[in-house]
Amino acid sequence: MDKWRAKYGAIVIAFSCLLSLISSWGKNWILTGVLGLGVFLCGAIGFFDIGVPGRILNRNCRERNE
Repeated sequence: MDKWRAKYGAIVIAFSCLLSLISSWGKNWILTGVLGLGVFLCGAIGFFDIGVPGRILNRNCRERNE
């Protein structure tokens, strides 16, 4: 469970912020802004924690060296 939480925890938090952002849209703009910022930051952290950009860069480097 700890491995899963370390790798995907930020994505889960970003998803929950997104759901809260959608439900609070138009009611409280300060909360909406904070939740939008949370979606952006946690989503970016989760994206880079999973390692997608690293795999793409490594594949491109290997293709150039061949």
